[in-house]
Formats: sequence, C-alpha cells, structure tokens
Amino acid sequence: MLERDFGRLFMIGFYGTAFCPELQNFLFEINPAGVILFSRNIIDPEQVAQLNYSIQKFAIEKLGRPLFIGVDQESGRVARLRAPFSEFPPAMLMASCESPEETIREYAETTAKELAAVGFNLDFTPVLDVLGQGIDTHNTVIGDRSFGHDPMLVGNLGTILIRTMKSLGILTCGKHFPGHGGIGVDSHLDLPIDPRSQAQILERDVHPFVEAIEAGTEMIMTAHVKFSSFDETYPASLSPTLIRGLLRQQLKFQGLILTDDLDMGAISKHYKPKEAALLAYQAGTDIILICNSPEIAFDARRHVFESTIDKPLAKLRLDRSLVASEALFPNLYRVYRSFDLAKVKVKLLESVS
Repeated sequence: MLERDFGRLFMIGFYGTAFCPELQNFLFEINPAGVILFSRNIIDPEQVAQLNYSIQKFAIEKLGRPLFIGVDQESGRVARLRAPFSEFPPAMLMASCESPEETIREYAETTAKELAAVGFNLDFTPVLDVLGQGIDTHNTVIGDRSFGHDPMLVGNLGTILIRTMKSLGILTCGKHFPGHGGIGVDSHLDLPIDPRSQAQILERDVHPFVEAIEAGTEMIMTAHVKFSSFDETYPASLSPTLIRGLLRQQLKFQGLILTDDLDMGAISKHYKPKEAALLAYQAGTDIILICNSPEIAFDARRHVFESTIDKPLAKLRLDRSLVASEALFPNLYRVYRSFDLAKVKVKLLESVS
C-alpha cells in the first residue's frame, strides 16, 4: 500500500470554474475517489458540462479510473444548478401536494436526465431525515428539505426517488444517517446532540434508511450529530457503534458510507481535520468528504496512511472500501460515454418536455 492509494478515500471540493493546470495537478497528486461541485464551480450548462467532461477524461487517462462527480441537487433551497436547469420546490412542499408520488417521480426523472446531460453521475439525495415534532422548519438546517414528519411517507418518497434515479444511471446518497431531523442546531455551526432513546430513533428516524437500503441506494451519508443513547463520545459520522454496528451489521448495508463535510463546524470545532478523517475511517467510513479546504486533504490522507499502514489487516480494510467504489465504476463510465457537449442544450430541453 502507498500513501497515494489512501487518496481514494476522499471526495474533494475545489475552487474555480475551469479545468486549469492547477486543478489537474491537484487531482493527480491527491488521487481522490471523486469531486463535489458547488455553485462556485457552475456558470451555465455548457461550462459545467465541459468541466465535468474534462475532469472525467483526465481521471480515466491519468489516474486509470473514473471519478464520482457529485452535486447537491435536492430541490428547493439546496440546489446548486439553477435555471436554465429545472427548479423544483422544497421536498416538504412536493410531499404535501395532491399527488406526491407522481411529483417526486417527475422531479427525480427530470433531475437525473439533466445531471447526466452535463456529466454528473451522483446526486447527494434523498434527504431521509424525518422532521421531529415541534421542529421549526424555518429555523433548522433540515427544515423543508425533509419530506415531513411521517417516517412511512419519508421512506416511501425516498424510495421512489432512489429507484427513479437509478433507472436513469444516476447514483444516489441517502442522508443523514441515522436521522438529522430531530434537532434544531445547525451542524454547519456546531455539534448537535440528540438525547432521545435508541428505541425512539430506531422507530422514527432509521425507518427511511431501511427502505432506502432495500431500494438499492448506492451510498449513505452519516450525520454530524451526537446520538448520546448510542454513543456518548462520538457523533454518528465518527462512531463505530453507528457505522459498523447499526448500519453495517444490523441493517446489512453493503454500499458506500460517506461522512458529511468535515469542514462543518460540528466537526471542525471539536477535532482537527486529520484526526476526524482517521476516526471516520476507523469507524468504517469508505469516503471522507472535504468540501471547502482542499489543501487539508493531503494532511488528512497522510495521517490516515501513517496511522493505518502497520496495523493488522490494513490492506484488507482499505481494499474493502476501494472494492465498494469500484463496483460502481460501470455507472460512471456509462455517464461519461454518453456525453455530447454539442447536445447539452437539446438534452436539457428534452428532459423537461
């Protein structure tokens, strides 16, 4: 094993809107599992399509494999792609309309087609958080991003979204396990603590994730929330109890487990990035998300490598994560091979027709 191999445990955000030499050098040196784009990287459909195509072409030719190219295109206030891409109301509003299943299916189909048209292969959706009773939708990071207060409804609509996007070649990532909807503190700012019992969390919050696993979601993202009844020490994103214990062993999830962004205040106020990355990996995480400080990824990679390399079964542990990623490579190649910059505008029009 080389330190370079451990780069494949990271998904990285970056700055800029063009595939410049600096970005090429960074991707080659860090050797990541993938990249995540934000509004700061997107100008218009043609520009982002060219950027994504260039990233993937470079990865296949220089790294020898494709990358996950992801984006948060939930709907409502968390949607990085704006007009002329299709825009949909928040999840909660769609869930409360006259025909929620049909509406979610239309959202998922349209969004998947548009994402594929411009080179994305992964959407960080659905939000499977069940909004807690009494939680103000205007005063929480989840709020109207959730389908609502009913675990059965959240699970059902999440399943429709997952299956629809899968049928069109877009990978999905259910979030934020085991459920971020029961607290009001914004994890972008500090670490929320959910004191509810295990029974309450399993009955309400975990149900949609069980349905998502059965529907075949390829990824699940953990929450930067401390669920004290499960783990008094670590938030879910760093917790062996919740990742290896609940998600892997009890729920039998075999796909990729991702952290939420380690740059968020819930983690960065309490851990050094390299320490958090190591804890997440040791807990069973496959991909570590670093969205806003790409320069710290090298330090985190080195720390995980140096802390792991001499451990028994170190190669077996790394291979487990890499094999799980490689199982999804056919999807990534499929999106790349279907790319046609000249038809981007046409495909966008077709997706909403």
